[in-house]
Amino acid sequence: MGKGFVASEELIAPDYREQDDARLHYQTIMRRVNALPEAQRNTVFLVYVEGFTYQEAAQTLAVPVGTIMSRLAAARATLAKPAEAQSPEREKRS
Repeated sequence: MGKGFVASEELIAPDYREQDDARLHYQTIMRRVNALPEAQRNTVFLVYVEGFTYQEAAQTLAVPVGTIMSRLAAARATLAKPAEAQSPEREKRS
């Protein structure tokens, strides 16, 4: 083989499908979290993203710990539903 040439078998293009799927999944999750009511969204970020304890989140938001627990439960329930189930536009079309 001549200089500067590489056999075509060695030229394998990287497969970005897995990265694209992961990026799409992340964007979907972030869109759904951002659609939560502000109080739930703030609580989710403090506890699940920032790693605050329930007590720390309650102090930061100036609410009782029970409110933190309720907001997280409501947010989890909303996020657990299929994306189609929470879209108001889809409900209007039915």
